[in-house]
Amino acid sequence: MDTVNKKKFAYKIAEKGGFYKKDAVKMTELFWETLMDLLSEGKKVNFYGTGHFELKTVKEKEARNPKTGEACIVPEHKKVKFYPSETLTEKIEDE
Repeated sequence: MDTVNKKKFAYKIAEKGGFYKKDAVKMTELFWETLMDLLSEGKKVNFYGTGHFELKTVKEKEARNPKTGEACIVPEHKKVKFYPSETLTEKIEDE
């Protein structure tokens, strides 16, 4: 599986939308910045037909250091979660 980074993603937007690459990079940066701002304000961000993003709190848990095998505590923290819509899931499964 080939990995697409943020720059390649922005260039694909430029190609598909007929934008200059530098403008597509700015739009991509602005999208993620705005998404993070809204999530940090406690809002759920919904894209109809695609899915929604939510900030979830992950409870403290015991884990193991993979290098040493030593037990440690992972403190409570926030995590961004994406929930795909049925439409997106069906589209991906059809391809």
